[in-house]
Amino acid sequence: MSAAIAALSLAGLALAGCAGAAASHVDASCEPAHEGLTTYTAGTLTVGVPENLPYTQTKGSDAAGLEIDLIKKVAAAECLNIAFVPITYANGIPMISEQKKADLITGGWYVTEARAEQVGFTAPTFYDSMGIISKDGLTTVTELESAGDVGSVAGFSWEGDMSAVLGDHLKTYPGTVETKQDLVSGRIQAALDGYAVATVAYAGTDFTVEPAEVDERIAITTSMPIIAFPIAKENIALSDAISEHIDRFREDGTLEAVLADYDLPASLLVPADVAETSIR
Repeated sequence: MSAAIAALSLAGLALAGCAGAAASHVDASCEPAHEGLTTYTAGTLTVGVPENLPYTQTKGSDAAGLEIDLIKKVAAAECLNIAFVPITYANGIPMISEQKKADLITGGWYVTEARAEQVGFTAPTFYDSMGIISKDGLTTVTELESAGDVGSVAGFSWEGDMSAVLGDHLKTYPGTVETKQDLVSGRIQAALDGYAVATVAYAGTDFTVEPAEVDERIAITTSMPIIAFPIAKENIALSDAISEHIDRFREDGTLEAVLADYDLPASLLVPADVAETSIR
């Protein structure tokens, strides 16, 4: 997911070229919801995709995940083909802001002021939270203080706060896979990761994933990060069009239904009043 102020798990996928095969084919009779939208490749929405379930996963020239489900609906409504391009969380933003090789990127990106200096954001979709992974169902930072060594994916916005609380007992890792390996092997006694990502990563194991309860010492627990699609800052028309679809999905229950499809709670849905004030 990324930068220290708001990150998701670092994907281990290397950029596999910039040309993605179109994963859809639009019928000639299709009438777009918005006329005159422009994309880097005419008639095709180029979408960056990291490996970060449940948000996104590449599948050959296609992709899957809850954000991909939404983007496919948007592309269909706008009569656009889709080309999926593999990215990492290190090169995702530059793919839009510098290289101009993706119209937007997916993967559960947090909306931050720092990122907004480089890219635009669509209307937001979901919240994320700090997930606590343990065998004992820990839910509080106070419980973590006596748990032993705690692993965390490096770069998350909670890293500084948790380091101040746990000191040398906080161990950082480059990604979810590495953190999980040490947790399963017993080298750490609990772990921290993005809640939605952790629910997938630890499914079917002896570990439980719980959203961290509010602790005034840890900023992310008092103000949950908001997720949206980073998009080319200058392509206001495309961003506005996609945002209209997202807001409609919020109103008609589509966003909530997608969360349910991936066994995620409706409490992660960003409500309309919050969405209206989100950074664009």
